[in-house]
Amino acid sequence: MWKYLLYGVIIAVHLAIVSLFFMGDTLNRPDKKKPDDAAANETIVPEAKNADSTQKGGALNYLPAYSVNYYQLQESALPAELNRLISNCTAAAVLDPDQKIMLWGKNINQPCPLASLSKMMTVLLLMEEIHQGDKTISLESTVKVTKEATKIRTRQVWLDPRETFSVDELLKCALIRSANDCTFLLAEFLGGGDHSLFVKRMNARAKQLGCQNFKFYNSHGLPETPEGQENQGIVLELAYLAEQLWQYPEVMKWTATRQEFIRESTKRPFQLDNTNSLLRSCPGVNGMKTGMTNKAGYCIVVTCEREQKRRIAVVMGVPGKGGDKIRDEIARRLLEWSYQ
Repeated sequence: MWKYLLYGVIIAVHLAIVSLFFMGDTLNRPDKKKPDDAAANETIVPEAKNADSTQKGGALNYLPAYSVNYYQLQESALPAELNRLISNCTAAAVLDPDQKIMLWGKNINQPCPLASLSKMMTVLLLMEEIHQGDKTISLESTVKVTKEATKIRTRQVWLDPRETFSVDELLKCALIRSANDCTFLLAEFLGGGDHSLFVKRMNARAKQLGCQNFKFYNSHGLPETPEGQENQGIVLELAYLAEQLWQYPEVMKWTATRQEFIRESTKRPFQLDNTNSLLRSCPGVNGMKTGMTNKAGYCIVVTCEREQKRRIAVVMGVPGKGGDKIRDEIARRLLEWSYQ
């Protein structure tokens, strides 16, 4: 009997020890429902965006600032026939924006008149205002035509002071038809009614982006009278600007559009035909901007994507009658060569 009593005591002691062990573990375990103060006050830092990746699903991947080392220079040899064709332009380059490689270039750091390629910076500031500003401006915002805007000539849509347009309508006029009056009106609107103030913003933003060679006198690229000064920039910084704009679907929608209309609900709808003929003749081309003044000659920045491989071609300063066709042929041939 004493033997069984002793066994009972031993078993009871062991049960007590085991119970204390599990209770202690439970008491020392953190309460999942009540985080401690440190956990409650923890700041979650969002994962940094990959600056070198492309835009996906409408999300912007902000690019690093431009520098002289932004693109790796890879001077590959061009075919002899293409080399002869290249002699017709002042400067040119073809680049792989995803690998950050310049596949070939000519006079890549020589400042050139920009003509309507200037509109690329105007549009970039608009996109940044919409996406990163105080949200008071959107594509649906309305803009009343001003008398100053109606005075901007050459390529235009003949704005009337009685008219009002949405920001998106003015954007498509600027990107498809290269309308100078619409570009001026957008810049005036973004400058709070002061076009010159917006131009100062263009120059300041260029410096912030690391593009030290841009010089803007206006938002559209026409020569400034009476001095005849023209906006200036270099090939590689234009390619970087194209990279920036390629992130915005709102921009690429219109740069890839061959034909559109404004004033659709009126008795006289106005047809907008894209100035970039490579949209019709070069597979994969989806933008971006053409330009021409007497001083600048014919210029173009072309964006192209084939089988998820992106390219940018820039051609500057093709002079004379028929220069637009030579400019386009240079850009097309550079793109074809770059995909080989």
